[in-house]
Amino acid sequence: MKVFEFSLVLRSDFATELQGDTLFGHICWQLAQDPGLAGDISALLQNYDKEPFCVVSDPVMFFEKNGSREYLFKAPFLPQSSKDIVADPAGQMRQENDRKRRKRLKWTITSTSLKLDHTREETMAGVAEIKSRYALPPEWEGMKTVRQTHNSIDRLTGTTGTGAAFAPYAVNQYSWHPETRFAVFVGVRGDIKIAAIKKALSRIGITGYGADASTGKGRFEITEQSEVDLANFGNAQPDAICVISAVVPEAETYSAVYFDPFVKFGKHGNVLATGASPFKQPVLKAAAGAVLMPLKDKWPQKPYIGRAIRGLSRHSETVEQGYALYIPIKAGVKND
Repeated sequence: MKVFEFSLVLRSDFATELQGDTLFGHICWQLAQDPGLAGDISALLQNYDKEPFCVVSDPVMFFEKNGSREYLFKAPFLPQSSKDIVADPAGQMRQENDRKRRKRLKWTITSTSLKLDHTREETMAGVAEIKSRYALPPEWEGMKTVRQTHNSIDRLTGTTGTGAAFAPYAVNQYSWHPETRFAVFVGVRGDIKIAAIKKALSRIGITGYGADASTGKGRFEITEQSEVDLANFGNAQPDAICVISAVVPEAETYSAVYFDPFVKFGKHGNVLATGASPFKQPVLKAAAGAVLMPLKDKWPQKPYIGRAIRGLSRHSETVEQGYALYIPIKAGVKND
């Protein structure tokens, strides 16, 4: 499997957060509707449990700095070492204040020269550090979430109705500053043409990603494509791996897993979205930034880890991406 980077420019706001597993579902629907891209979707998913045809990362913000592209990966999720905990109250207060300060540093600035390293203070960044480093306007804040109120319309009267028929509801709208660009990393199996994945992503950008696509939400454009080696962003002598999208880890493979839990409440897309059973069962995953420490004889030999998820819908052919691409890191935690 080779890993490719696609650069995205957002053309609208979104009604669904940008996530790799949702993008994977969109890609599957594009391939299912056009077998000419990569063949029959049933054949592509036949061996998905052992060898996925593609693995999609969460979109990652990036900026240009001194001619180099710097990515804002989610900060690795690691606990404080028990060796660093001090006994005196004043020291504990300082540590607590430092913990709170570091908690707002959500991202790790990473490039081929700035390796993904949670111990380097200068690469940890929050909104203020990002605005300062890349000379962004004061109003820049990463992702902005707005609650937008809607109401159901009676198609016969053309009004909202009165009494119990008046039922307003609110939905989230996600937007980013115009200067913000994203990179999506996609692992592609050797027998799949990268042009097929690029075409599928381009069509998703035209028709819309996620909810309310029919109203103009979720538009983006693919501007660049290149092959990358994610190991170049990590440590040359790693003892752990950090995933760049949500993952369902394999059993009996890791001595420790440090993660922020993420529950995926999935919904079918395309024609199944309006069927009798549009919702999938919730899936518990380790969110992007999770750190996994493989057993000494179980170090991954492929650019991805995780497993396929089945049995979460009345539609037996349904699969959920439980795989994730990763970056090797030096966690500094004892691996038993």
